Amino acid sequence: MPLTRRQKLSIKLKIKYKIRREIFTIGIPVTLACIFVFYAFYTGFASPVTPTTLSSSQSSQAALREAEYEAIVANQTGVSSNNTALSKIAAPVSSAPEKQNLYLVIVATPIIGLAPFAIDTFRQERRKRQYEQDFADFLFELSELVRGGIDPAKAFLTLAQGEVGSITGFVKIASRQMSIGFTFEQALHNLGDSLESELSKRYIDLVIQASYSGGSVSNLIQQAAIDMGNFLTIDKEKRSGLAQYTVVLYTGQVVLIVLAAIMVVQFIPQLAEITQIGNAGLSGFLGQSDIGNVPIERDLFFLVTINGLFGGLIIGKISEGKIKHGLKHSLILMLIALIAWDAYVLPASSGPTQNVTVHVVSYDKTGLAGFPTLDPLVVNVTNSQGQPVDNAIVSFAIANGGSISPTTANTDISGQAIVKVTLGSIPGPYAIVITSGNSQVTVTITAAAGNG
Repeated sequence: MPLTRRQKLSIKLKIKYKIRREIFTIGIPVTLACIFVFYAFYTGFASPVTPTTLSSSQSSQAALREAEYEAIVANQTGVSSNNTALSKIAAPVSSAPEKQNLYLVIVATPIIGLAPFAIDTFRQERRKRQYEQDFADFLFELSELVRGGIDPAKAFLTLAQGEVGSITGFVKIASRQMSIGFTFEQALHNLGDSLESELSKRYIDLVIQASYSGGSVSNLIQQAAIDMGNFLTIDKEKRSGLAQYTVVLYTGQVVLIVLAAIMVVQFIPQLAEITQIGNAGLSGFLGQSDIGNVPIERDLFFLVTINGLFGGLIIGKISEGKIKHGLKHSLILMLIALIAWDAYVLPASSGPTQNVTVHVVSYDKTGLAGFPTLDPLVVNVTNSQGQPVDNAIVSFAIANGGSISPTTANTDISGQAIVKVTLGSIPGPYAIVITSGNSQVTVTITAAAGNG
């Protein structure tokens, strides 16, 4: 039987150029994964941007004061407060696209680097099981021919003339080796090396010893075939019994994703309320951190991704006995996390609607520095048809020591959100940026110096 082009290329690469299989399954893919990561971060495709408020760092205070000064000059010259100067005081940056890109890079990198090796390992393991099963059948047929009085070597050559399943090609190669001068023992050892199965090699050694021992060789070979078949049956039953643990670990990953999604969608929007405890007198306990701006959705994604990675490796160790066989499960679990995050969690965490318009209903245009305004800031959110939007997320940001309670609010059934504004201790204009979806509005409240 002539060799195919793929077999000829494989032999040429292994023998002439001595190129190992791992170069194509690990070396090249890992190199491509590193190039992908470098390109993603170098071009800004996966910049890990997180939302921040105006007062989140002291490094931004100088820019805010400069913008405030320009706003004062603009007011004195009669320029509208919504000019370029005030536009420097920006609302919290929406980083959903960057986050989605970052999530994609986190999952795509191990897939690019490890998927070829995982697929190759899976195919090798499945092919090895098929080889072992067909070799057990081959031994049984060999024992029947020997029982009929044929020498084991001649019986081997007789079987090589027919079809013996997936190992047909290897058996024919071994028979040709015997025809050109190889001994029966050498041909069988080469056959075992070609099958790449330790189990097959052990039974090949048994067949060789039986052929040299004399006596009832057919019974020895037949018993070896029966023992090998029983071993394969037990191994198959064992893997079937361990499949329940695979289901348990997959279920655990899904449950963890659901819990993380609930945290992102339901819990994170309420964290802004916790930040207000600091303004109620516990600033020493909470420090200057803004709990509402902790990127928990990103950290939870890292959690479910790491859980998928190690969960898959554990599945491979339990079911196949080797960690490398769990890589395919790891990649599948990580891909499940990415799909769930991109399809359900991120859209839900970014608000029920994006195509909305924010309208300022009422607010105090003036107030005393260091004190709350007399009236709250009331805004209304409508959709493209002008109808009020219920449960829309509205973010508020103020500069230079002022505070808003809460910094993030959800609209009621009438589309309104109401927040309390406290001005900073420095007299002057305070720009408040109001953001919901793709709509942004800026209002200015002027703080006068307090009297005592």
